[in-house]
Amino acid sequence: MREVIGSVYDYRCGKDLNMFGQVVGFLFRQEPDREEKTEFELSGLIAEELEVMGQKERRAVLRRAGLNPDQYDF
Repeated sequence: MREVIGSVYDYRCGKDLNMFGQVVGFLFRQEPDREEKTEFELSGLIAEELEVMGQKERRAVLRRAGLNPDQYDF
Protein backbone atom coordinates (compact mmCIF):
# COMPACT_ATOMS: atom_id res chain seq x y z
CA MET A 1 0.00 0.00 0.00
CA ARG A 2 2.88 2.36 0.72
CA GLU A 3 4.05 1.97 -2.88
CA VAL A 4 0.68 3.20 -4.16
CA ILE A 5 0.50 6.13 -1.76
CA GLY A 6 4.20 6.82 -2.18
CA SER A 7 3.70 7.19 -5.92
CA VAL A 8 1.32 10.09 -5.30
CA TYR A 9 3.04 11.79 -2.38
CA ASP A 10 6.75 12.37 -2.03
CA TYR A 11 7.44 11.56 1.62
CA ARG A 12 11.11 12.53 1.36
CA CYS A 13 10.30 16.20 0.73
CA GLY A 14 7.85 16.69 3.55
CA LYS A 15 4.52 18.05 2.34
CA ASP A 16 5.60 18.66 -1.26
CA LEU A 17 3.84 16.64 -3.93
CA ASN A 18 5.79 14.94 -6.66
CA MET A 19 4.95 15.71 -10.32
CA PHE A 20 2.16 13.11 -10.55
CA GLY A 21 0.56 14.46 -7.40
CA GLN A 22 0.72 18.00 -8.77
CA VAL A 23 -0.98 16.94 -12.00
CA VAL A 24 -3.72 15.06 -10.13
CA GLY A 25 -4.21 18.04 -7.82
CA PHE A 26 -4.53 20.36 -10.82
CA LEU A 27 -7.01 18.12 -12.64
CA PHE A 28 -9.30 17.71 -9.64
CA ARG A 29 -9.17 21.24 -8.23
CA GLN A 30 -12.44 22.96 -7.52
CA GLU A 31 -13.69 25.45 -10.06
CA PRO A 32 -14.35 28.97 -8.79
CA ASP A 33 -17.97 29.86 -8.30
CA ARG A 34 -19.38 31.24 -11.51
CA GLU A 35 -22.50 33.25 -11.90
CA GLU A 36 -25.15 31.51 -13.92
CA LYS A 37 -26.24 33.38 -17.02
CA THR A 38 -29.85 34.06 -17.91
CA GLU A 39 -31.50 32.75 -21.06
CA PHE A 40 -31.24 36.22 -22.58
CA GLU A 41 -27.48 36.42 -21.94
CA LEU A 42 -26.96 32.94 -23.37
CA SER A 43 -28.90 33.86 -26.52
CA GLY A 44 -26.21 36.35 -27.51
CA LEU A 45 -28.67 39.18 -28.10
CA ILE A 46 -27.74 42.74 -27.13
CA ALA A 47 -30.38 44.63 -25.17
CA GLU A 48 -29.32 48.04 -26.53
CA GLU A 49 -29.90 46.87 -30.09
CA LEU A 50 -33.33 45.49 -29.22
CA GLU A 51 -34.34 48.78 -27.58
CA VAL A 52 -34.02 50.72 -30.85
CA MET A 53 -35.93 48.14 -32.92
CA GLY A 54 -39.61 48.34 -33.64
CA GLN A 55 -41.93 46.11 -31.64
CA LYS A 56 -42.65 43.65 -34.48
CA GLU A 57 -38.99 43.31 -35.44
CA ARG A 58 -37.97 42.86 -31.79
CA ARG A 59 -40.59 40.13 -31.27
CA ALA A 60 -39.36 38.32 -34.40
CA VAL A 61 -35.72 38.49 -33.26
CA LEU A 62 -36.60 37.18 -29.79
CA ARG A 63 -38.61 34.31 -31.30
CA ARG A 64 -35.73 33.37 -33.64
CA ALA A 65 -33.45 33.27 -30.60
CA GLY A 66 -35.85 30.85 -28.91
CA LEU A 67 -37.11 33.33 -26.31
CA ASN A 68 -40.67 34.26 -25.37
CA PRO A 69 -41.10 37.94 -26.39
CA ASP A 70 -43.83 38.43 -23.78
CA GLN A 71 -41.33 37.89 -20.95
CA TYR A 72 -39.18 40.89 -21.90
CA ASP A 73 -40.06 44.57 -21.62
CA PHE A 74 -38.01 47.04 -23.66
